[in-house]
Amino acid sequence: MKYTGSTYTLDYDAQEQQINFEGVFRPSGEDEVSAVFKYLTEIHDQAADYLRLNFRRLRYINAEGVKVLSLFVAYARGRDRLTLKIVVSSVLAWSERVLPNLRDLWDRIEFSIYDTHFYDSQDIIEDEEFIPLMREQTRILWPLEKEVLKRHGLTHNTKIADICCGCGDMSLLMYREFKPGFMLGVDHSEAAIEYARNLQSEFGAHRAEFQRGDATALLLDNDSFDFVTCRLSFEVFSNPDHILKELIRITKPGGRIYITSEDYDMLVGSPEEDTISHTYDLAANYGEQMGMDMRHGKKLYGMLAQARLEELRTDHIVADTTNTDRDAFARMLELWRVFSVFTIGNQLRLSQTEKDDLMAGYDAHLRTIRDPNGYTAWVMVAASGRKPLRQVE
Repeated sequence: MKYTGSTYTLDYDAQEQQINFEGVFRPSGEDEVSAVFKYLTEIHDQAADYLRLNFRRLRYINAEGVKVLSLFVAYARGRDRLTLKIVVSSVLAWSERVLPNLRDLWDRIEFSIYDTHFYDSQDIIEDEEFIPLMREQTRILWPLEKEVLKRHGLTHNTKIADICCGCGDMSLLMYREFKPGFMLGVDHSEAAIEYARNLQSEFGAHRAEFQRGDATALLLDNDSFDFVTCRLSFEVFSNPDHILKELIRITKPGGRIYITSEDYDMLVGSPEEDTISHTYDLAANYGEQMGMDMRHGKKLYGMLAQARLEELRTDHIVADTTNTDRDAFARMLELWRVFSVFTIGNQLRLSQTEKDDLMAGYDAHLRTIRDPNGYTAWVMVAASGRKPLRQVE
C-alpha cells in the first residue's frame, strides 16, 4: 500500500507493520494534507499493537509534513489502541531535532535512533584512531588492487559510488587513476568523512563528493551509478546482506557491484607458521564476539550468486613479502597488533594472559616480515557481479 507525492513516497510494509517515508516530505495545500492523513489513518486502523514510522530515508520534512504527522498522532491518541514507534537515523540531523517533539503530543510514542549502535563494532571502527590503520592498508593494497579493478570492469568517465569509503583515500586514488565523470564516497563515520573531505582538496578532486550515510539505508536514488564498490566492510557488519541490497539498488541496470573482504584463513606466514596461524584463529574468534566475520572472504561469491547478479568474477588480491615493501607491511601489522590486542581486547575485557597470547603471535608475525628469508601473505577476496538489465522476479 503506497502513497506517492511529487517529492516523496510513503510505503506500507504490512509484515513489519511499518510505513517507510522516502524522499522530501513536502505535502502542499489542504487537499494533499487531507489525502496523506487519510492514508495514514487507514493504515492505523489495519495495524495491531503498534505501528512503526520509519524515517531513515526521508531527506527532509516541511511544516506541512509536520502538520500531517501531528494530526495523525492526535488521531492515534484519540483511538488509544496502538503504540507508535518512530525510527530515525543520526545521518539526518533534522530528524533528531524535529521528530522527538511528537512525543509531547502523546505518551505512547517511542523514539529510536537506528544507527547509534547498528553494528557491534561501530564504536571502534568509526573512531578517528582507526584512520591510520586504514591509510596503511591502502598504501599496501592500492598498487595491487587497481589492476584488479580494471579486470572487474572499472573504466574512465563512469559514475562511481564507494560505499563504506572510510577516510576516502582509496576513493581518491580511484578518482585519480580512472578519471570518473563523478565519484561519491559514503561512510557513516563523521571522523572519516571529515578526513576524506580534507584529503579531497589536496587531490583537487572537483568531480568527487563525500557524504555521511547509512550503508543499509542510503539517501541515493535507484539505478544511479555505473560502478559501486564496498571494500573491506562486509566483514565488520553484522548483516552485510542489508548493505548488498542497497548496493544493488543504487547500481544502474548493467552496472557492476564490486566488493572485497578479508579472510583470516588465508593469512599465512613462515617461519613460525603455527604461532601465526594460532594468532589469527584467536583474532577471528575475538572478532566474532564483536560481531565481525574475519573469515568472510570465502562467502562473497555465494552472496553475489544468491543475489542473482550476473557475470560473476572473483580475484585474490595477494599482498606478500615479494610484492610489498617489508617496512610498510610491518607498520601495518604493528597497527593491527594494537587494534587487536588493546582496542578489541579492552572491549572484550580479555585477561592479561589472553592479551599476551595474542601479542606473542603478532610479534612472531613481525619477526617473519622483518626476516629477509621470511614469507607472509595477506589475501583479500574481490568479487563482483553485473546488475541484470531486467529485474529478476
